[in-house]
Amino acid sequence: MPLRIAVAQAWAVALELYTTNTMPGWRNKLCLFVICFFLGLVFGGLLFLGLHLSVGYTSLVSLYITSAMTVLVTAILFFFKQARCFSMLFLVSCGMQQGRNILITAGTGVVIVSNVRNTFNNLHGLAKSMICNLEAKKLSIDTTPIGKYIGVIKWIYDQTKVFSNLLDLVTFTPEFHTEHTISTHDLKEKLQNAEQQVKEVSENVSKIMDTISSIGQKVLPALGVFLVLITTVFYIRKYYFNKKFENTFITPRFILFDKKQKADGKPHILPLTKKERKKYVTIPSPSLSVKERKRMGMFLIPVLTHTSVWAFFHGVDALLYWLILTISKHLEGVPPIMVALRMSMDKENRVFGLIPETSSSESQDFSYNVTLFEKKCIPKPTLLIQNSSIPLVAIILILMLLGLMSAKLTELKLLVVSSFYPDNEDERIEYLHAKILKKRSKKRLKPLKSRLIVFAKKLDFWFPVFPFFSQEDDRNTLELD
Repeated sequence: MPLRIAVAQAWAVALELYTTNTMPGWRNKLCLFVICFFLGLVFGGLLFLGLHLSVGYTSLVSLYITSAMTVLVTAILFFFKQARCFSMLFLVSCGMQQGRNILITAGTGVVIVSNVRNTFNNLHGLAKSMICNLEAKKLSIDTTPIGKYIGVIKWIYDQTKVFSNLLDLVTFTPEFHTEHTISTHDLKEKLQNAEQQVKEVSENVSKIMDTISSIGQKVLPALGVFLVLITTVFYIRKYYFNKKFENTFITPRFILFDKKQKADGKPHILPLTKKERKKYVTIPSPSLSVKERKRMGMFLIPVLTHTSVWAFFHGVDALLYWLILTISKHLEGVPPIMVALRMSMDKENRVFGLIPETSSSESQDFSYNVTLFEKKCIPKPTLLIQNSSIPLVAIILILMLLGLMSAKLTELKLLVVSSFYPDNEDERIEYLHAKILKKRSKKRLKPLKSRLIVFAKKLDFWFPVFPFFSQEDDRNTLELD
């Protein structure tokens, strides 16, 4: 037996077991239990990811809770047919708009946690580096330049105090004291205020980001799952009680019903007309109809929009990182500025103040260097694109895959629910069959009705004794022709 036929038969048996559970025998029961256990593992894996990544539980706690839920879900699926239907519809719905919204929320959370926060941290580091440099300059003003200038004054004093004694006749005892004050109180106060404001802004923004991140990681996924559950319940309810609900698909069971009608000599509708094929889609079908293409486009529009926004934040983060890093490298390479301050003095000794005796020259270098930016204050930006790109790329790939599958997920959802409720599907098939036949009969009556209207408007029908009306009506008929 070819492998393809064997797989198809095994799939048909598994599907019949899962949807009906009417096949006797302990082997069939064991196969049903294996299928239910596999689905229980799928739900357990999803729960483990949600508890570990979203809620923040440890791996051990998440594993305990997941194991208990896997056993419980397996038992419920094994004993209750409605639960099996609900579980399959839930998995299919996770791949539709509700699942798309959850993944978009997760991607937005990743961008906020990584890129937006990193961008803010780089800006915060840039502001702190500027304040740090100003504080360092304030200290350098208090030490280096003033100290050099005081040294110049003292050196001048040391060089001139030799004239304090005159011929040893008059002795002077000079006293030299230097005092200086630098008024940096206003600058210090402004720097403290600026540092306090930067700290407050940083704390407020961090709290807002933590709140948004917490909502995005915990509240929104739970709310999304709850909405998926509610929409799945309403979908089953609408399918069960409303024959018109999404009753525009020609299923394999519908084709068999129409063939039976044809064999019994009753009115049949297949094949459909060209206009009917646009409205009523045959499923399953490998080709995409116009409705399915529109559905795929509507699914992918929010995905492309959010992907563009995520790429924008990635670009802003990378651009800011590159800008700060470039400035930091230039600041590190800027050499210090040398302030030249050299003092020299020429001395000439005279005998009795008249006859030159000896002459000499002394000099002292008081030059100092001024750095434009302190190396300890140079900003060091960070880039987290590598940490955020892997989960974000995975989310985008899953969204694109779901977008390509979205055109067929509605059909799959309908096929799943119809396999669990065959009696309701028969009623819906009869309703759709009668609806199409009724529309066709109305279309056939329209030409006959229009002919009767034209015939009733002829004047010679009502006044056959007046040839004038007959000729005028014939003339009008020729003009119309």
